[in-house]
Amino acid sequence: MALRGRVFWVAAAASLIAAAASAGRYRVIVTAAAAVVALVAAGAIALVYYQHHQPLPSSADVVQTRQTGPVTWSRLYINSAAASQSGAPANITALSIAGTNTGSQEIKLDDAYFLSGIDGTKLSVQIGRGGGRYKIQNVSPLPPGAFFFVVSDPIGPKDQGLSPDNFLKTWGTIYFVVKYNGTTQKIEFDQETVESTLTSAQR
Repeated sequence: MALRGRVFWVAAAASLIAAAASAGRYRVIVTAAAAVVALVAAGAIALVYYQHHQPLPSSADVVQTRQTGPVTWSRLYINSAAASQSGAPANITALSIAGTNTGSQEIKLDDAYFLSGIDGTKLSVQIGRGGGRYKIQNVSPLPPGAFFFVVSDPIGPKDQGLSPDNFLKTWGTIYFVVKYNGTTQKIEFDQETVESTLTSAQR
């Protein structure tokens, strides 16, 4: 069922439960259930809003959730340009990864970048939040529960990117390095993972 459809039915369920509660039947239990369902509905509505104001990269999510300290990294993206009319594979234009502060305290991002495990090429990044992209030094501390995207600078020639074959020559193995709150994390995406992600992204 589409997300908007789920939002409609969840909101409808919340209304029915609230009506039952007002009628005096099982008031305590039903009122608590109404509150929970209303929160779920609000979250779903917020997700619909976010998807319309923060387009997600065109990519495949094949990496399992990685819990590393107070941050959970849940997605690796290989972003590509629009497919060519000739049917040739689309060029690769950027890398990105999504994170969530799952700790109990805010985190301050100090630095982050993608690093080639083949030749050491380094890609600086920006942070995507609330429909915009910002340099790391301009990002306020991220509170508990904050969700954000880390998006790399363009790969290859501007507005062109790299063909899949040329991309693998440099980015067949990828490290994501992030520094925050005085700690450094380095996450590896090995050749098998990168190739699988690329194959899925090109479908």
